[in-house]
Amino acid sequence: GVKSVCLLDSEKLKDTDLDSQFLAPSDKIGENRAETSLQRARALNPMVEVTAETKAVEALPDSYFGTYDVVCATGLKQEQLERINNICRDNTNKFLCGDVWGMFGYMFADLFDHEYSEEIVQHKAVKRGPDDSEKNARETVTINVKRRAIYVPLQNALSADWTKPELRSRLRRGDPSYFVMKILLRFRDEYNRNPDPAKRLADTEVLLRMRDELVK
Repeated sequence: GVKSVCLLDSEKLKDTDLDSQFLAPSDKIGENRAETSLQRARALNPMVEVTAETKAVEALPDSYFGTYDVVCATGLKQEQLERINNICRDNTNKFLCGDVWGMFGYMFADLFDHEYSEEIVQHKAVKRGPDDSEKNARETVTINVKRRAIYVPLQNALSADWTKPELRSRLRRGDPSYFVMKILLRFRDEYNRNPDPAKRLADTEVLLRMRDELVK
C-alpha cells in the first residue's frame, strides 16, 4: 500500500478551482491549495501520511524529486514536466503526468522498465469420462503470464519528427489528440496560462495559428 503522499502546489486557491476539485473547501479562497487540501485528503485514508509542500517546482532541487517512488505532475509547463521526468528516470522512479482543458485531457506514463503479470483465460478441451459423448467439452483455465514494457521519456514522445517517412505513414492511424495536447502545452508555455473562455476569440486565433504551424 501507499505509505505517504506529498501535495506540492505553490498556487493560491481561486474560485474557479472549486469547479474541478473536491479537496479544498470554499472558505479557503486565497490560501495555498496544497495546505487547504490536507484535511480532506487525510480523511480519505487515515493510515497514509499526507503532507504539503508550498514551494514552486522551479525552486526545488533535483534531489527533492528523486526521493519519491512515484511522481504525478499536472498543470506544469512542458520544460518542467520534462525536467521532473528526467530526474525520475535517473533514479529509476515512476513518472505520471496529465492535464484537463475543458472536455479534453491526456495522461502520460513513464514506468521506465516495468514488469507485470497478466491473466490470460484459455479454453482447454477435457474428457469427462470413458462414456463421455461430448466431444467439444471445454474447461476454462486462467494462467498468469509475465510481461515486460519498456517506456520512453516524455521528451522523446513530444519531440518526434513527424516529417520523417517512417513516422508520417502513421499519421492516418494515429490519434489526433496527440497534436491537440502539443498545441495546448505550447500555449501554456508561451502565455503562462491556459486558454481562457473570457478571451475566446483571441485565444482561438492563437490556437489555430499554433495548429497550422505544427501540422504544416
